[in-house]
Amino acid sequence: MRTLSYLSRFVAIVVCVMAQGVVMAGPADVLTRVLTADTVPPDWFTEEFRAEVPIAEVQRLRDAIIADHGTLEAVTVDGTRGTVRLSRALFPVSIVLDGEGRIAGLQLGPPEPLGSDPDALAARLLAATPGAASLYVAVGDDVVVAKDADRPMAVASAFKLVVLSAYEAAIADGRLTRENVVRLTKGDRSLPSGVLQTLPPQTPVTLETLATLMIHISDNTATDALMRVVGRDAVLAVPHAPRPLLSTAEYFKLRANADTRAAFDAADEAGRADILAALTAEDLPTPTALPTVATPFDGAWAMSTRALCETLLSLHGAPALDGPYADRLVGTDWRWTGYKGGSDVGTLNLTAAGERLDGTRVCASFTVNAETGLDGGRLSLLFGALFGSLRE
Repeated sequence: MRTLSYLSRFVAIVVCVMAQGVVMAGPADVLTRVLTADTVPPDWFTEEFRAEVPIAEVQRLRDAIIADHGTLEAVTVDGTRGTVRLSRALFPVSIVLDGEGRIAGLQLGPPEPLGSDPDALAARLLAATPGAASLYVAVGDDVVVAKDADRPMAVASAFKLVVLSAYEAAIADGRLTRENVVRLTKGDRSLPSGVLQTLPPQTPVTLETLATLMIHISDNTATDALMRVVGRDAVLAVPHAPRPLLSTAEYFKLRANADTRAAFDAADEAGRADILAALTAEDLPTPTALPTVATPFDGAWAMSTRALCETLLSLHGAPALDGPYADRLVGTDWRWTGYKGGSDVGTLNLTAAGERLDGTRVCASFTVNAETGLDGGRLSLLFGALFGSLRE
């Protein structure tokens, strides 16, 4: 995955892996130059930076940020950290320069909207969206925006909120404990994202480790292992659970085989069960065997944005949603925040919830399904600005 072009999380736009470098005087001037020049020259960045992110990608994202959030008004940097103020948003920023004053690392954090109401920010987000889109925004009991909010659409890894709900229910009724240790099986192994697919079968892990990895890094193997332990029927019993409910390994196997995928779409419930049973014996496809174009089909975890918000809000207090992970994604100054998104070719979902300091709970969920490629970075920043506007 290229750092700048497609994001699974919605507001931390990492432009480059932070490289070692000496911070020179003038980082504010460097940022000002990048954000105001007509063209961003390659020699303003280190070779390592350009190897990670093509300069054309930097130019594209810079232009999109200015178009979506306004022209530059001020830059303030103290050491390596500061803020960039545009006419419609304030961005936290981290910057590292090398010994020659070239940019070695640059990171923009979640935007804080300035003088924009949620309706205007929602309109800006939808205007930048190709394909079919759904958007739901609620503050307390008030629905602020509802655009096709009850339409089930493919949401990719955002369905893992339903798995987390089934796990939390099993904890609440005493069937499982967070400290339960289970061993990974060969059947749990899936494709990335994640890290557990690299571990051998019989590796012991706690259930809370599986839940945390499933949410924090969208670990697919952790997801399938947790589904196995909790039980598919228990996951299907969660309100709004997508049907059919596939494991991530089943999903990848269907995506890689157009004939099997078509047969699955055409089959009834019993026929689909037979197809999934047959898939158990098949090896996982290689990542390169997966289609590089959008491949919508009935097993693509369809949920509505309203349902995703209801599911996420119901998980208030779930430990897997806590910690610096959520703060990094949706900003601070909340009593509680939760986030889960999903991305695939032609699919993007971003769902975030928060509890204001006064106790009011808010949620926003956005899904787009398109035949063409999606600019996940741009849409993530626009969504981040929309969610940030709900803080007060």
